[in-house]
Amino acid sequence: MKNASVMQFYNIIIGRYNELGLKSKKVRARMEYSLLDHIRKICKRESLNLISSNRRFGRLIFQFQSKQIPKAIEVFKHIIGLHSFSPGFSVEPNFEIIQDSVLKLASFYIENNDTFAVRASRVKAFPKTSLEIEREIGGLIFEDFSENGKSLTVDLSNPKKTIYIEVREKHAYIYTEKIPTIWGGNPIETDKAILALFHGKKGENVASQLMLRRGAIVEPVLIYADSLGNSRNNEKYIKIVENIEQNAKFLSESMKLNLLNSEPLIKQIQQENIPEHELGNYYKYVNMILMEILRKNLNASGQIAYKKKRLFFKGIITAIDLSDEFSYRVGQQITPVHFMPLIGLSKKMIDDLDIRLSEQYINNSPPITQINTENEKKKSKFSLGQTVAYGTSYKSDYINESDNILTTENKNTADLAKKFEEITSYFEKDNIYSLINQIVNNKEIQEIQGRILKE
Repeated sequence: MKNASVMQFYNIIIGRYNELGLKSKKVRARMEYSLLDHIRKICKRESLNLISSNRRFGRLIFQFQSKQIPKAIEVFKHIIGLHSFSPGFSVEPNFEIIQDSVLKLASFYIENNDTFAVRASRVKAFPKTSLEIEREIGGLIFEDFSENGKSLTVDLSNPKKTIYIEVREKHAYIYTEKIPTIWGGNPIETDKAILALFHGKKGENVASQLMLRRGAIVEPVLIYADSLGNSRNNEKYIKIVENIEQNAKFLSESMKLNLLNSEPLIKQIQQENIPEHELGNYYKYVNMILMEILRKNLNASGQIAYKKKRLFFKGIITAIDLSDEFSYRVGQQITPVHFMPLIGLSKKMIDDLDIRLSEQYINNSPPITQINTENEKKKSKFSLGQTVAYGTSYKSDYINESDNILTTENKNTADLAKKFEEITSYFEKDNIYSLINQIVNNKEIQEIQGRILKE
């Protein structure tokens, strides 16, 4: 907000959701309560003193002390499940009180030579129509500025300053801007739990984030091996953990990072008489089979909980695309649900989203364009459109080269199905299966605490 003095008026955040409004009344209520609980927990984690939180006719209202509104704005930019929000204040739904409050706000907010507009909505029971509210209060603002020798122009198409008024049955909400959240999405719910594969492939944190946006609880699995240059605590390993931390702040509770050391299995494979150009496919199978066995074990043990509820993991997330036919085949065979959220996205879009996540991690968040009602539909479009960064190129320094070992020779092999069958048979051997179980049973679980970084 450009005029910091306007902050003195504000003591609430008005939250809006998007596609949630299309749900049935029962489902919407459930998801609204889930979102309210999620936001309460994040506010507590971020040391925000949330005085109250309520559902109000398609809006979620959060009350804070005025001095905490600037901090709350930074936190709410990262809330998954909200489409946009507005810092503002509430008054009684009385026209004279609304009028006086808006005039006082305008004296701080609107400046000489500004263009402005008043936008109003109201419940049918209110004695004045929305258009009447806009005309009468807009006229009073214009007269007040003219009497004080200031120039002011009404612009209903593209005003520099806009004052919004929402009149409800018990409250009238007044605010001056609508701030889009960085990612939008659906509320995160405990019945949507998924494991996400991390081993150094570019786009893993983007794939994880896109599933978070759909309301899933994403628990990462980091598979490392000295033989593949991904040793515990080396530069590549640390970069992967940083990627995971980028997404942890979007959950209201900690992420449970599952660590699997695949080195014993990799060494065993390397001792076999396997052509070097085929090893990549074996490594891919290692990742998939370890993920699925871990998923089954976690579901059976109930070891991971969120909001005091045991999580049941429905499937796994990977950053592969359809060009990686072998990984696609493996995923379709070994797990009941294989999410591949990067399918359908261009390489440039994946790169841009990766940059945006990294910039948020380093700098808290890049600038967000503030939008008025007149321009909101034009600028919002598809939610991902708000998230694309300004950069045009990006080269990852932590890509696992083994992911690209599917060489021309392999791609042109007519009998890929036969090769797939051979590799599947190898992993069904008793000694290999025993080694897989041993790796999964020796896992570590590390707490990744989410925190919105301060500038």
